[in-house]
Amino acid sequence: MSPTQGPSRPLSPYEQYLRERAARPAQGYVIHQGPSRQGPYPGSRPPSRPQAPHLSYSPKPAPKPKRRLTPEQRKKYLKWGLWILAILILYFAFQWIVSRILALLQLNPVVWAVYKSAEEAIVARSLLGLYYAAASSATFLSALPVEAFFLYYLGLSYPPMIVVLVTLGGVLSGALFNYVVGWLIGPRVIKWFIKEKYDSFHRKVEKAGGLIVVIGNIIPFFPVDLFAVFLGTVRYGFLRLLIYAAIGRLLQFGLLWLGYKYFLQYVSPYLGTLSWPWLVHVIQSGFS
Repeated sequence: MSPTQGPSRPLSPYEQYLRERAARPAQGYVIHQGPSRQGPYPGSRPPSRPQAPHLSYSPKPAPKPKRRLTPEQRKKYLKWGLWILAILILYFAFQWIVSRILALLQLNPVVWAVYKSAEEAIVARSLLGLYYAAASSATFLSALPVEAFFLYYLGLSYPPMIVVLVTLGGVLSGALFNYVVGWLIGPRVIKWFIKEKYDSFHRKVEKAGGLIVVIGNIIPFFPVDLFAVFLGTVRYGFLRLLIYAAIGRLLQFGLLWLGYKYFLQYVSPYLGTLSWPWLVHVIQSGFS
């Protein structure tokens, strides 16, 4: 022991470990950091316990900001909401509107006399009554289908061709009334809705309006009367409207006529044989 050193003392366990470690050569240890990173680290201390496997952590995505309507979108939705509300009010107040119209008709003796004569003609089931019924049903103010009057008059003693022509005349008169109402409203309402898109929209109506009129007059219960009002607002050609409406109605009346003849020839003779015991027997035989 050198004179500069103090008295010797026993080494602590940790100092013994450091001395033994310095005496032996350095070794490389592999520390597993997960599937993404691993490799040797020379001279590093081996882990005292196995490390947990690598866990991927995906942070919770931030919530998307709420979509807010622009002022233009709010105005657009407000306009459509007002129109839908107006249509619902007209629908539920239909009886009141009809009563008010009748009260207004009574104020003019000539108009009221024409109305009473039309009512009497309809009750008498004459051809003039068919014309009045078809004309009133073809307007947007009526909810009665024209097809019902046409089929009813086919069952009477009138020639089918006369029934077709009279009903067609009434339908075209109703279309004229709808178109005039739309013409009086004018395109300002449509421009108020679509504004700068009115020109392109008008071109599309001019291009496809005829096809819609034809198909709408063929399909039963299609709101072609309201569409005629719309065509009047956009200044659609009146003669084209009448021609396309006549084509569609003639096709519809022809199909209804053929269906009526088929019903009378093949279905009607078997209706008299139908009875409740016979129907029960047919159902039981079908399940046996």
